[in-house]
Amino acid sequence: MGDHIGDNILIPQVDNVMLIDKSDGSNKSMDGTLCISGHHLILSSRQNDGQELWLMNRNIDVVEKKLNTQSAGGSIILKCKDFQILQLDINSTNDLTNAVLSIEKLISLDQTLQYPFFYRPQASNNTIVQIEDGWTAFAPVSEWSILLATHADEWRISYLNRDYKVCNSYPSAVIVPRQIDDKVIVASASFRDGGRFPVLCYRYESGSILLRSSQPLCSATGKRCKEDERLLNAVLGPGRRGYIVDTRSVNQAISAKARGGGTEMDTAYPQWRKVHKPIPRPHDLADGFFKLIDACNDVNSSTSQWLSKLDSSGWLSAVQSALDAACVTAQCLHQEVAAVLVHGSAGRDSTLVVTSLAQAILNPDCRTVRGLQALIEREWLQAGHQFFSRTRSGAYQPSHSQNPTHAPTFLLFLDCLYQLHHQFQFSFEYTVELLIELYKHAYSSNYGTFLGDSEAERIKLRLSERTYSLWSYMNQPDVLEQWINPLYEPNPGVIWPSVAPISIQLWRELYLAHTSAAPWNGLLAYAKQIKQNHIAVRKVAGQLQAQIKQALEEIRSDSDMSQDTDARGEEVAVEESGEEIYPCIAQLSVDSQST
Repeated sequence: MGDHIGDNILIPQVDNVMLIDKSDGSNKSMDGTLCISGHHLILSSRQNDGQELWLMNRNIDVVEKKLNTQSAGGSIILKCKDFQILQLDINSTNDLTNAVLSIEKLISLDQTLQYPFFYRPQASNNTIVQIEDGWTAFAPVSEWSILLATHADEWRISYLNRDYKVCNSYPSAVIVPRQIDDKVIVASASFRDGGRFPVLCYRYESGSILLRSSQPLCSATGKRCKEDERLLNAVLGPGRRGYIVDTRSVNQAISAKARGGGTEMDTAYPQWRKVHKPIPRPHDLADGFFKLIDACNDVNSSTSQWLSKLDSSGWLSAVQSALDAACVTAQCLHQEVAAVLVHGSAGRDSTLVVTSLAQAILNPDCRTVRGLQALIEREWLQAGHQFFSRTRSGAYQPSHSQNPTHAPTFLLFLDCLYQLHHQFQFSFEYTVELLIELYKHAYSSNYGTFLGDSEAERIKLRLSERTYSLWSYMNQPDVLEQWINPLYEPNPGVIWPSVAPISIQLWRELYLAHTSAAPWNGLLAYAKQIKQNHIAVRKVAGQLQAQIKQALEEIRSDSDMSQDTDARGEEVAVEESGEEIYPCIAQLSVDSQST
């Protein structure tokens, strides 16, 4: 691969290219010129209709070449991470080959050559509208300021990882128990996979706390670490018990010992009770994702065959397992008022799914737009999820492909949020369209937010200096408006979802968006119009009630005055009051157009 992006482009332009959309079976086509740039494929229509297709190279998952058997040229099949399937017909074999080689190189560019490093937002009137800097909007110190102010006797912010040497996947600042010094934490880190020692990620209003870490390095010999035991027991308090939610099965945890890992021994952590809530491992998730999209793209199977393929993918079962683990975690925090430690193996995938979902269940702030952004920053970006590695490939690459590190872990989290949203539509400030937007940006974006595999890597890449933040873009008022849920009614309580298999829904708006089975996309606009009409009717009703109240008060006032007059005067007063009532009643009509 060339040192410069241009070195990878063997042919910058191909004429007489036919684009065919194979996603939904309609085979919509466009004839034009294909331009291959460093970050986009651009197809411009030969007609005078001004049609153009811009496809970001990183959105391309798989490139397939099919040569014609009877004539020169052939087709390029582009399978995209957003589930589109596009076909480019080229009538020159040489041009076809060069185009395929160019595209294959461009979709595998090194991280430092990705589009966010080159993207500059289009300015309006020579100014770029940005209400805040998304890179600093959710800094750990500001996010934890309330906790540190109200519970400074229990917790402190530690910068022992400022150079990322204690744990290269943790942020520079972490929240730890106040009575535990940094030497104990460093020793605990040496006993945890990848140095991911237990850290605080959420304090529930009842005082119960949620921690996360990686697996302990017990190995087959049953190693112990007194400092790690001391760190965990410090958060319990005298006579209190805690729960360890292990996102692996019992057998997986036992087999991990042979590889140097394992799970906490009961004798070493007697105050902690282990609960195994297995969630599929990254490679299993990748396989399930591959089979899921294969089923969703199958338009020729019978209903029973299609449902069988969907079930055998295991994806909906993975969603159910993740929600179940999150609910158990939330129940321990809410009902047991107990401390909970969540971990799997490395603590950078299923662990983050559980801790972030538990917060969405318990904390109404996490169900707002800004709360969701803060949650993703805190529990995914700062917590060291390997975003760039996990999203190098999408649904069209099985786990045994050339890129074994890819896995749709973040998508699993978004799908679980979709399930919560589906069951509690009024409790979320945002729509499911925002979740779809986050999925797309995680896999292919103009912004640098989801580049890098850790905070240390993002600092090294200087993303905050060289790229723009997705949050800066999303939080612009005119942009944010499109993702606000018109049915939102703030719900301060806990939301307990059903995790029964029948309650888990296929996310049709995402997985079927480019198929012939795509759901109707006008529902949100329809709901918004109904709500606007409802508000208008309530406004009219309020005005009518106020006018009726005023009329009744005037009648009552006139009636009281009439009691002090003689019989003749009383008749006159009644007659006069009647004359005054009629215009009051006439005023009850309201011009609906003014509302």
